Order: sequence, then structure tokens, then C-alpha cells
Amino acid sequence: MGKTVSKPELSEIVGRDERTLSRWQNDGMPVIEFGLGRGNENQYDTQAVIEWLIRQAALNGKKESTRDRLDRIRGDREELALAKDLGEVVIEAEMVERFEAVITSAKIELLNTFPDELAATLSAQYGVEVDEQLIREPIESILRRLSAYGEDDADLDWDHDQQGDTEGAEEDCD
Repeated sequence: MGKTVSKPELSEIVGRDERTLSRWQNDGMPVIEFGLGRGNENQYDTQAVIEWLIRQAALNGKKESTRDRLDRIRGDREELALAKDLGEVVIEAEMVERFEAVITSAKIELLNTFPDELAATLSAQYGVEVDEQLIREPIESILRRLSAYGEDDADLDWDHDQQGDTEGAEEDCD
């Protein structure tokens, strides 16, 4: 244990003013005893304070103050806004919204237009009547499986030999 000193004495020892010591105290500088009431001064252990100062110096400024953190966050926001304006980044919510719109459009096309058009094309080309329901059912099955797909399903088996739920094929495909 070092010498026990008051704030004015510590200020003289470390060569900093008392306001700096108060700020350091708020940042975690050790205090032996807080002076309660008017005229009672805090007491500091010089050895503990010097060891704390050495640890702070070893951090090499890595611990940021509240003001520095706020300035850094503001700067990060400005950089992000600029990057967005320049088209260098995209916002996740915007991408999700666009992706959902594309998926909805593809789903409508696959369910409403494609089976009829393909059945008509095949019927005309091969001279046989093709039932559009033969085309629609596998599409509905695939869309059901896609709608149930989640992050945990990354290894989802897409083997068409496995016949899943063919009953209720109409549900979830609107």
C-alpha cells in the first residue's frame, strides 16, 4: 500500500488538475474513502492510483469515453448513410421486402399462368390433351416445401422420389 493522500495532494503527485482526477475517478480510478459531506475530502492510495494509471496507459486509449463513443456512433451513421447514398450498401429490410415481392410474383406466375400455358403448348405440339392439373400439382408441392423452409432446413432433401404430403395440395398455394 502506498501513501494515503487527498485529492489536492494526488493532483500534485500525478501532475494533473483536480477536475481530471474527478473524471478519472468516474472512469474507475480507485478511491480508498469517499469524503461525505462538505469539507471532507476523498482519500486515495497513491500506489493503487499509479497502478491504475499504468493499466490505463497499457490500454493505449482503447477504452473510449462516453463522448468518444457517441462521436464514433455518429460518424458510423454518417458513413453508413453515405455508403447507402452511393449504392455501396443495402438495408436488410429493403432487400427482404424486394425478395418477398419477387417470390410472390413468381408464385402467382407458377400457379396461375404457367400450368395453363404449358398444357396448351404441349397439347398443340404433341396432339394430345394435357391436363394442366398434372403440371400444377408438382408446382404446388414444391411451393409448399419452400414455404416451410427455414434456416434450420439448409440440408433439406429435395429428392423427388420421396412423396410428401400430396393431400391438401390446394392449401397454402394461393
